[in-house]
Amino acid sequence: MSHPVNTEILENLFENYQIFKVTLNDGIETSSRYFIRNDLNDLVRHDNKSSWSSKEDAKNALNKIINQQLEEMPQP
Repeated sequence: MSHPVNTEILENLFENYQIFKVTLNDGIETSSRYFIRNDLNDLVRHDNKSSWSSKEDAKNALNKIINQQLEEMPQP
């Protein structure tokens, strides 16, 4: 079971990011890519990627980013 403080920290970290969809049309075909933007409005890179082909892949990348940040936080 999650500790309430850990849950609150995770929620606060997630609030710093937004996943958004961009639809690209090159005149031949239309495709979509998903990007992650941080609270400074910068695009976020993870595993040498800055966009993902599915929202699920972008969510997984964001989860990894958040978990890494959580691990790097000082322990009380």
